Amino acid sequence: MEYTLAKHELLLKSIFPDAIDGFLDELYELEEKVCKVNEDYCNGNLDYDRWEFKHKVFEGKLEDILNPSNPDVLYVNGDPRGYGLKIESEEKNRLFEQDKINIFSDMGGYGILAPELDQLRG
Repeated sequence: MEYTLAKHELLLKSIFPDAIDGFLDELYELEEKVCKVNEDYCNGNLDYDRWEFKHKVFEGKLEDILNPSNPDVLYVNGDPRGYGLKIESEEKNRLFEQDKINIFSDMGGYGILAPELDQLRG
């Protein structure tokens, strides 16, 4: 079965059953903000203290959106070369091995919460 946006949404809902209504749209909006802040920091347009503050805000917002039973499984990436919102690789592996949930992932093994839409159109 092809990995589509609809499948991604169902998998995320099975992982985070208490996520807010409209969570997927919220994740994509937050992903854009995280990537923009990371790019601004990398380009010298944002100092470290401001970058760190914004990341703490992003972490809180991500928890508000998904309402995870264990917030430690979520990861806000600070590298502008990759996706911004992730599931820790250990949790991604556990989901696959124990629950047979195979969520979209990057080359580092992290589960991706808001992958590029072009990659999921089917």
